[in-house]
Amino acid sequence: MRFSTALPGAWAGNRRNNPRHRQINPASRPTAMMPGIDRRWEDRSVKRLFRLGFISALAVPVMALAIVSGPANAASTTCSAGVPAPTNSYPGTTVVANNFESGTLAGFTVNTGTTGTATIDNTQAHSGTCAAHLHVTNDPGSLANLVTPLPANSNDVYADAWFNITSAGVAGNDVPYFRFFFDTTRFVDIYRYNNNGQMWLRVTSSTGFTYTKLVSGSIALNAWRHVGMHVIANGAASTVEVWLDGTSIFSSNQINTTATTVTALQLGAEHLRQMGDEYIDDLVIKVGGATAGGPAPGALIPIAPTRFLDTRNTSPVAPDSTVSFQVAGVNGVPANVSAVVFNLTVAEAKSFGFVTAYASGTARPNASNVNFNAGQIVPNLVTVPVGTDGKVTLYNRSSGATQLVADVSGYYLAGTPSTPGAFQPVAPSRFLDTRTAASVGADSTVSFQVGGINGIPADVSAVVFNLTVADAQSFGFITAYASGTARPNASNLNFNTGQIVPNLVTVPVGADGMVTLYNRSAGATQLLADVSGYYLSGTPNTPGSFQAIAPSRFLDTRTATPVGTDSTVSFQVSGVNGIPATVSAVVFNLTVAGAESFGFATAYPSGTARPNASNLNFSTGQIVPNLVVVPVGADGKVTLYNRSSGASQFIADVAGYYLN
Repeated sequence: MRFSTALPGAWAGNRRNNPRHRQINPASRPTAMMPGIDRRWEDRSVKRLFRLGFISALAVPVMALAIVSGPANAASTTCSAGVPAPTNSYPGTTVVANNFESGTLAGFTVNTGTTGTATIDNTQAHSGTCAAHLHVTNDPGSLANLVTPLPANSNDVYADAWFNITSAGVAGNDVPYFRFFFDTTRFVDIYRYNNNGQMWLRVTSSTGFTYTKLVSGSIALNAWRHVGMHVIANGAASTVEVWLDGTSIFSSNQINTTATTVTALQLGAEHLRQMGDEYIDDLVIKVGGATAGGPAPGALIPIAPTRFLDTRNTSPVAPDSTVSFQVAGVNGVPANVSAVVFNLTVAEAKSFGFVTAYASGTARPNASNVNFNAGQIVPNLVTVPVGTDGKVTLYNRSSGATQLVADVSGYYLAGTPSTPGAFQPVAPSRFLDTRTAASVGADSTVSFQVGGINGIPADVSAVVFNLTVADAQSFGFITAYASGTARPNASNLNFNTGQIVPNLVTVPVGADGMVTLYNRSAGATQLLADVSGYYLSGTPNTPGSFQAIAPSRFLDTRTATPVGTDSTVSFQVSGVNGIPATVSAVVFNLTVAGAESFGFATAYPSGTARPNASNLNFSTGQIVPNLVVVPVGADGKVTLYNRSSGASQFIADVAGYYLN
């Protein structure tokens, strides 16, 4: 079996730039070399607007000659009304989510002057039928922009949209993407410089302007580009992050600004004649942090499964060697996260061995995440802290090289967790190894202490650990559950005689602080548990917090019909079995059984595009489990795709959910 058949696609890798800042005094440098608008023109125009009374101390900047200001009325343009509003994985409370299919510029104050226009247009669209269109000419009074006032005291803002710049404006000026305002002062923005098409970041501080080149090459006209920006206004220690087409191109939490809050966000320029034609689509603006009631430290932010690492595109990981991959600051993940959730797959192994995942820059722990034999394709979900450099390291403990693939499905927000259901990652640590005592007998249990040891609080709601079966004397399965509670009708790990099989487990902790493992087998087996984190106790009430439940079977196609070749099955999560109607993500153990051919399964939110990722690989006749963390669709369902030339049975045992 070729691995390229069993794992979808390849991801070309991330490019991360670390541009240097340089301080520029506008008076000491020729304006022809300045990235952005001609400062002499800006100074004259701004002073003139002040004299005419168009600039005031209002929170929303409104600047134009012969200005027309106000919300846009419905247009006659035909759009795809009824299309759901855009979403993204950034944290925070949504202020604007607009794909412009309503035919209006809802959520904005629209400012235009003379020949400048702000309209809905159906000649250009990133998705659907329509997009917003800002048009500015060389006319002295031409201006167009869209402004969104933000809630009071907002200081943490994410802006995310698709842009297509079809014509540049006056040489020496620029076409803005996002502009952030503190009262009436623009303190940070990114733009395409008209002279050469480069993308620049501009910051306003008390000492002048700082310009940072973000993209050396030209941003081509007539092409849709995905631009994201994150700003935390914190004076001299502000945070600015920028993503282009899902890749981080700038990240710093030491940006010197004069701002302590973000008053408004603007699309388009507040200065005359500054741009040409710009189309905007699928815009989402979110306000994060405690001021907006957003997710707290330790909250999970689920994302559509995305391939972050595939060594098949470069070179395999050599024996007793490591590979690290970037998590923070790429593909929409913030620069500062505490831990990451990803599906790790081993393929084309030249010898038996295991892989250990750990935070980059830290000591390698005495723990394992996935075990494999020569030639096997073995997946396992991993939850692990992220290093200070934003990376995760994978160690190949084997006498042969192997290929490693990592598909990320979520991350945990950085900070000190304090709210119920928040996650606290720990360096993987071995809490149980029955090889040092006695194996677990047939139809018997073993319990191990979690609460109150190895730095874990005495009162925790749930624990995350990698469970490994070794030296099994017969085939069977293992069920993990809270000590002192009834054993559920669910399984966490299936095995055959002599196999070494790992699987990640998320399970409630008993009142005595222990977890129980049950060996449903005709023979004894050895069990190992490597803990990588825990959830704080209490009733979760903040977005992204976790509510553990006793493992419960939500899907079993063996009671209906198997999932056919290249077909899907969906199952309801929200609003059933005590789960709220609106949840952001779900944790479940997925098991494939009765597979008629080799292949893989992919889990993703119902109603969304199927990602280039896999959750579980299997061979004909195998019974293979793997833990899954995946966002839930708008209809409250999760979809499972069977990429195989034969039918397969799917079983899903839910262990918890994350609040929306």
